[in-house]
Formats: sequence, structure tokens, C-alpha cells
Amino acid sequence: MKKLHVFALVLALVLAFSGIAVAAEYNWRLAEEEIVGSVCDVYANEFARLLADKSNGRIKLDVYPQGTLGTPTEMFELCLNGAIEFALVGPGQCGAIVPENQIFSLQFLFSDDDMVNEKVLASSKALNEMLAGVYEKKSLKVLSYFSEGAMYWTANKPILTPEDFKGLKMRVMPSEMLVETYKAYGANPTPLSFTELYSSLQLNMVEGQENAPYIIQEMKFMEVQKYLIESKHNIYVMHTLANADFFNGLPEDIQKIVLECIEELRPFVYKVQQELNDKRLDMMVKAFKPDQKLLKLEHDQRMRFREIAKNADEKYFELSGNPEFAKELLKTFRSEMAEAEKN
Repeated sequence: MKKLHVFALVLALVLAFSGIAVAAEYNWRLAEEEIVGSVCDVYANEFARLLADKSNGRIKLDVYPQGTLGTPTEMFELCLNGAIEFALVGPGQCGAIVPENQIFSLQFLFSDDDMVNEKVLASSKALNEMLAGVYEKKSLKVLSYFSEGAMYWTANKPILTPEDFKGLKMRVMPSEMLVETYKAYGANPTPLSFTELYSSLQLNMVEGQENAPYIIQEMKFMEVQKYLIESKHNIYVMHTLANADFFNGLPEDIQKIVLECIEELRPFVYKVQQELNDKRLDMMVKAFKPDQKLLKLEHDQRMRFREIAKNADEKYFELSGNPEFAKELLKTFRSEMAEAEKN
């Protein structure tokens, strides 16, 4: 009997140090809207690593990148319905369920200082209490908002003033909010699927587009565009969502581990997106042909665009389905951003 006990103890030690997988106590799934190697994907895999590390292997998170569990909207719906525990999707993917989040489609709402934006995303009452409360009522918990980088414009003509947009066929994501915004500049906004964008630029079906530098470089859009404009007119916000019933049903110690991981990921993803965007921007500029240029909006130019962009506010209030709440949300957020920029 004693020999059997010793054998069992030795076997347990061998298994513990041999790398043989032991079933985790919690097995969770996370779907992300981007491809392997993207900012979103790096974030998701670091989240999985932190969860396993902080729980001493009790938690295992499986990451499903773009395409493995359907479209981004379908990923969101899986999380909403509790079929998966977590989702990393942009607010635009869930605008039909939480139309108040169309606030993120308003332009020149954020600072041109990335650090200011990160601080506001982490501390904003408008986002983390008011807007997150709307999600909670829909059975979703917003664990965090983070930026994947400032948006740049590309076009076949220089764009430094609102007048430069006059008549420009500007590709936008299928979004009434974005259409309204670019109409305010005098552009001809053209909703178009991302997968059709390169060929449409190449064939001059559209003449400009917006994206973060790492995406512009990854998709080779500058092969068919002349000007890259550092407009920083918006940032691409990603949010970490959990099914609320799932999260609220977790033991307190496990909830604490998840939230600790989320806090550790804030500086991590900020550094990841900055390094990736800076690296890809440098790669693009170094590969420019003689007739290609990088332009930058100066402060006064940004202020002109910011004032005109406010013409889309009324459309946001209408699309929100909750105009009074949307007005208060936007007012609160603009106040928070102004205070952060001042400090």
C-alpha cells in the first residue's frame, strides 16, 4: 500500500514537470475581429497568458482570430448570447445592439496625443460608467476600451483643409454616421467592404480612405495612393467584451484575476500599437516613390475640421435611439477630453 502511495506521488510530480497538459478548471473562448499578428491578436494572446499565469493554470483561454468563428458581427452575437465568453470587436460591429456607441464614429473627438487618449479611455466616466451601463443592460460587460492607433487619411490629392474634400470619393465603412461626417466636409462618401478597398482604389472607384498606419502598410494601400495624411481625425477603438451573465456568475477571486489582467494589458497594448504603427509608418515612408508625400495637419487645420465635424452630432443623436442620453454622453466625454488635454 505504501509503495502504491509513493508511486502515485512520483507520477504526480513527473506529470507536473513533464509539460503534459492537465485540464484547467476554467476553459474559456475569446473571438477577435483581426488576423494573427495584429494588435488585437497580440493583446488576446497576452490576455490568455496572463490568465493562465495569475490563476496558476486554473484558467485556459482559447483565442479564435478573424474568420474562425464567423464575421466580427457574428463574433459579437456569440458573446452576447453566451456561446463564447469574450470578444474583441470594434464598437461598429455592435452598433445595431448598442447604437449609443456610435459616439466613436464622430471625428476629431479625441486628442492628437496618444497618451491623453489612453488615459481618457481608461478613466472616462462617459465611457466606463454611462456607456458601459448601456452594454450591461444588454447582457454585456465592457472590461476595457483601448486604441489600436490614430487614423490617417490616404488620397490621390493633398488634404489639409475641409475644402480639399470637395467631391472626393471617400471610402467609408458601411456606417450612416461616417457618411454624414464626410458629407459635412463636402466629400462624396462611398460605403464599401474592406475586402474590396484595394481594387477600388486601384480602379479609381474611390479616391481616398482612412485607417491606422499599420493597416495601410499591411494592405499595401500606398501602392495605389499618392498622399498619406497624418490627420489623427479619430482613433480605432477596440473593446474587450464579456458576456455579463458569465462574468457576474464567476467567483469573486476569479473576477479579480480577470480584472487584474485587464489592467496589466493597458500599458502593454499601448506600447504594442505605438511600436507597430511607428514601425509600419517608417516602412511606408521609406518606400515612397518620388511623387508620394507624407503630410500632417497642423493645430489650426485640426481646429477647422473639428468645428465642421460637429455638424454630424445631430445624426449621432438620431441614430443613438436615445437622443437625451446621447447628448449627455457626448457632452460629458468632450468635457473629459478637454480637461485631459489642458492638463
